[in-house]
Amino acid sequence: MPTELGGIVTELMADNFTDIVDIAFTAGMEEKLDDVEQDGTDWKKVIREFYGPFEKDLEQADKNIEHVKLPEKVSDVICEKCGANMVHKMGRFGEFLACPNYPECKNTKPIVQELSVPCPKCGGVVVMKRSKKGNSFYGCANYPECDFVSWDKPLEEKCETCGAYMVEAKYKWGKPFKKCSNPECATNQKKKTDAKS
Repeated sequence: MPTELGGIVTELMADNFTDIVDIAFTAGMEEKLDDVEQDGTDWKKVIREFYGPFEKDLEQADKNIEHVKLPEKVSDVICEKCGANMVHKMGRFGEFLACPNYPECKNTKPIVQELSVPCPKCGGVVVMKRSKKGNSFYGCANYPECDFVSWDKPLEEKCETCGAYMVEAKYKWGKPFKKCSNPECATNQKKKTDAKS
């Protein structure tokens, strides 16, 4: 999904570097670079022709563009360390909550997404979390009292064969499919047999 920052950068590029974001320019540059590779055209000349106007655009943009600061979206979550309302921030693994009093207060929290499915172990709330590597997984909000955790998204429906809860798993290429959460279920055993044959 496009981010707010992405939209601002695109707008700034369109306003200050009209040549570069033009499709005709991109196609023309691609042809010139193909000529360099295939016909031995002087690459220094091609770069010189590009960089002269580009350098002027850069200088002009440096004067025109002010430092961009995104408006902070304030949440209703209170920082338990200093009492301030935490704000939404973007990190390399997506959105998270951070204390606005940084660097005095360095408190951060993940944004928790609740599922409508009850925890299969204790009946509590199941939430989506992210691992340190940024991968999504699902766990019980009552952790550590309840240790339910799953890489696959739990679903409300039950398996017709064994009665265990169903999950939404994903093929290697990303397409989702439903399967029983019980690895010993006959439906999963059948899939293993089909895969071998």
